[in-house]
Amino acid sequence: MTAKNNSDSLASNPLALLAGGVALGAVIGALIPRFARERELLDPVGRKLADRATATVQAVKDTGKAEIDSILPPRDAAKERVSQLIENVLEAAKGAAAKA
Repeated sequence: MTAKNNSDSLASNPLALLAGGVALGAVIGALIPRFARERELLDPVGRKLADRATATVQAVKDTGKAEIDSILPPRDAAKERVSQLIENVLEAAKGAAAKA
């Protein structure tokens, strides 16, 4: 491929160019040493972000559980429905056997 073909293919696929730029930035960022002042300034921010992310995940779990609980019937009600269904089937079978 020529340089012209490479630049044309990159121009036609900007997402690949963006992904490459992000990957290159991550590699460069990993190679540059961190300084004590940088850690001092950024560690509290990182902790706050992690705490907020944890709280958000917990809120999503709680909301999902509440939604599922509201859709499903309570366990006792489900047991009672199954028992009633079995009784109805047995009564129908007894009625059919008596008529035969």
